[in-house]
Amino acid sequence: MNSANRGEWSELYAIGYLLLNGGGFGADEHAKRDASIFYKVLQIVDNPSGRFETIYTLGESEIQVTQEGIGIVKIKKSNLAPKLETFFKQLVQQSGSRAFALTSGDVLLETLMRDKVSSSSLNVEDLHLILEDIETKISTPKLSFSIKSELGSPATIFNASHSTNLTFRIKGPSTAKPFSNVSPVKTNLRTLIAEGFSLEFVEYDNPTLHRSLENIDSNLPFYLAELMLNYYTSTTTNLERLCTSTWPSNIKQSELKIQKIKKFLSATSMGMRANQLWSGYPKDFGGLLLVKENGDVLFYYLYNLQKFEEYLFRNLRFETPSASRHGFGQVYNHDGESRIKLNLQIRY
Repeated sequence: MNSANRGEWSELYAIGYLLLNGGGFGADEHAKRDASIFYKVLQIVDNPSGRFETIYTLGESEIQVTQEGIGIVKIKKSNLAPKLETFFKQLVQQSGSRAFALTSGDVLLETLMRDKVSSSSLNVEDLHLILEDIETKISTPKLSFSIKSELGSPATIFNASHSTNLTFRIKGPSTAKPFSNVSPVKTNLRTLIAEGFSLEFVEYDNPTLHRSLENIDSNLPFYLAELMLNYYTSTTTNLERLCTSTWPSNIKQSELKIQKIKKFLSATSMGMRANQLWSGYPKDFGGLLLVKENGDVLFYYLYNLQKFEEYLFRNLRFETPSASRHGFGQVYNHDGESRIKLNLQIRY
């Protein structure tokens, strides 16, 4: 039997849902169904194991399954519906973040001729879709979609590493002393500031990340560093609240700075990574599929991408990863001045 966590099983559910319903509704900035937008799916192109490509071509009552260019089976939607319903009922009854087996999941995998529950966690995209454009009614190119599930554990969209460290200069009445313990980082920093010290941004340790941010906006590296510093010296993690406290509405260009942060969040969802130069132009990104607790699968795509940015802005947060593992959070001396590194990680 196959074993997977709730988030991974949700990927299988999303495929079954789109095949059965012929697509899905758009979502608004609150992650609620927008009944005015329906995205019609013409084909699903799937290759979770990387071994062979499976194409599902949707018809009114049947789904044609093609592998390696050969049509191998037709699935009746009337046969798929009860299997998908049973699977979802069993899925929502599971709790925790650990992997588990589902008999109904194996049945659905066999029905869909799928050899693996979910795609690799290294892939930004979970699924490729060909849609019917709402305005032109013409088939879109093959577009990649990531899948986010409200059933699973919160996912990290910008992972921590040594490449996501930023360096800050410590300024104050005397030489800052190293902390006795590197964690908790935020508590240490608040103590440092209470003693009269302040932090001044120096640089991104990873030049590639700095250049990628500049490709979105030349000032974004500085906006993001300022926002990060606010996070590490406050008790708040939510990005929306941090942005409004960092740049209140009465501050010059506050709205502009927040918009650039939203563009950064969108880029991370489209595939921006710390060690890969981001051009600012995702090649084939479609958007996000959101698996809801009520069984809906909703779209953030071309005609509601602004709402997608708002959704990310409202739901993403900073997180402090392991300081010892990623080499940050400790005071050190550099050419006679005190410095400290802080790390960038963002998750739902």
